[in-house]
Amino acid sequence: MAGRGWGSDQGEDAAIGVSERSLFAPLPASLPPPSPLVPDSGKLPLQTGIAASVPVAGTGRIVRVRRQIGLISLPRLRHSVNMAASLELDRGVAFLLVPVCLAIGAIGYFSLTAEPDFARPVAVVILTGICALVSRSWPKTHLCFMAALLCALGLLAAKVETWRAGTQMLGSEISTQVTGRVVSLDRMETGRIRLTIDVTSTARPKLRYAPERVRLSARKIPADVTAGSLITGYAKLLPPTGPVRPDSYDFSFDSYFAGIGGSGFFLGNPKLVVSDDGDMPLSARISSSVENAREGIADHIRASVGGAEGEIAAALIVGVRAGIPDDINEAMRRTGIYHIISISGLHMALVAGTIMGLLRGAFALFPDLSARRPVKKYAAAAALFSIAAYLVISGIVVAAERSFIMLAVMLIAVLFDRAALTMRNLAISAIAVIVVSPHEVVGPSFQMSFAATAALVGAYAGWADHRAGKARPPPPKRSLPGFLTRKFLLAAIGLAMTSIIAGSATTLFAIWHFQRVSPLSLFANLAVMPIVTVVMFLAVASALLMPFGLDWPALYLMGKGLTMMIAISGWISERSPVDGVGLISQQSVLLVAIALVIATMATTWLRLAALPFALAGLLTVSDTRTPD
Repeated sequence: MAGRGWGSDQGEDAAIGVSERSLFAPLPASLPPPSPLVPDSGKLPLQTGIAASVPVAGTGRIVRVRRQIGLISLPRLRHSVNMAASLELDRGVAFLLVPVCLAIGAIGYFSLTAEPDFARPVAVVILTGICALVSRSWPKTHLCFMAALLCALGLLAAKVETWRAGTQMLGSEISTQVTGRVVSLDRMETGRIRLTIDVTSTARPKLRYAPERVRLSARKIPADVTAGSLITGYAKLLPPTGPVRPDSYDFSFDSYFAGIGGSGFFLGNPKLVVSDDGDMPLSARISSSVENAREGIADHIRASVGGAEGEIAAALIVGVRAGIPDDINEAMRRTGIYHIISISGLHMALVAGTIMGLLRGAFALFPDLSARRPVKKYAAAAALFSIAAYLVISGIVVAAERSFIMLAVMLIAVLFDRAALTMRNLAISAIAVIVVSPHEVVGPSFQMSFAATAALVGAYAGWADHRAGKARPPPPKRSLPGFLTRKFLLAAIGLAMTSIIAGSATTLFAIWHFQRVSPLSLFANLAVMPIVTVVMFLAVASALLMPFGLDWPALYLMGKGLTMMIAISGWISERSPVDGVGLISQQSVLLVAIALVIATMATTWLRLAALPFALAGLLTVSDTRTPD
């Protein structure tokens, strides 16, 4: 866990064994970080000592507060800030701010009204780099230039990604004969089939600036069409749609970085074109093989489980979720549990935890081997391989890719005998995601997942530090029912606190992007998450047993669990109040993001600086102007 550091009234013993950052600069226990609200002993005026010896009935506490406020001066405040800031730097907070600066640069790039050429961001990077190199003798100035350099690098990374994507976007509607190779196909709930196609040629008319990849729907396709098949048909192509109102979701933005230059539908049924598969590039053949394997597994799961439960099971195991009924999707959105369907950090963590738990349990059956070999590292390596396979079989969607990077960093930390769940590891994960996909920074998935993770790591690290400084008596002996009841209550409280902390950290981001909030999400998650945990365990078991044809018991039980989940979400959805909240101001989201960064990364009393930002963010939520 990432440490929250030493509090001014706790002493350094509270952080031993908890905080990695506390190892950077251990302080003597007699020199805790100063706070401007606590008077320095030995420097009190004579009147303070005299007055303290006089009993004041009923007003003693008020008098003491007034004295402390009176002792606050600008020099003392400046000294306290400098001391706390130095301690924060010694504990490694500068590294935690690296992804923050990179994200600021990426957001700045995507906020520009005109596309800059390469020369400008490169020039800014070179200039700030030179200034940072020259200013090494002045620490504060050097830090400022390093922050500016990181922001410039974030902007440059976004520019490079935009140039690298280079998606040819369709400019207007047009009907043409499209011939292309199928990349993937999704069978929708309505019965239509949605195909992603790499365009090889167009005709009648031939497009001079044809998109390289399009997404088209069809009423019916030949039965033997699979990923990698070459098809042709007359289609109506449309450019990717932009936002329906200013600052709302922009489909064309995501389409550009997904490489999709147009969408539309076939005006008739497409036909299969016989071609030599030897003409396919190696990468296309590998991608087609993986996609066909996904579809085969999804069909097997649907046939084994059946109904909407089969569609959800296919979504959880291989990421195919186009066939989930709309009413179930809407019920899960209203109750705040739709994140269960999208393969992300929750699923990756459950898969990794299940594999590690099974392997460590198996190793425990051989005490001699467990005592002599690092079996925890073996389990972590197997979990890393498992989530990599899960990433590939789930289609390498963006949310799963980001979650894989986060968990991979944590599992690699286990391999090198480092704490797995720390703010430093989270920062490394964020840096990797920003460098690979800077455009994700402005999307809801990146913002909500990292906000929730940072809040959880910071909150539970602070709780661990708080408990570490207190002596606890040994637990009393309990009967088996009492022991089980206590474990159940602790698990329920932990799950509730996790939902509250993560929900509080992501609420404004969700409202900003989707203009809706789930009022009963806490109750829904408390009711559903135990079921989801069992369902994911059964999903891992079915995946391991599927090659041997022994997966039917796991899939059967998985379907029963999903039936319970659907019933619970539907029942809570019917009783959920209206969840549409309308627009909120952009500055409120920005202020809350600043408060979240300060609160989760600071380890001294400087974390109190998050309060005014959080308060200002909440007060300006409604300060927005609706578009004309």
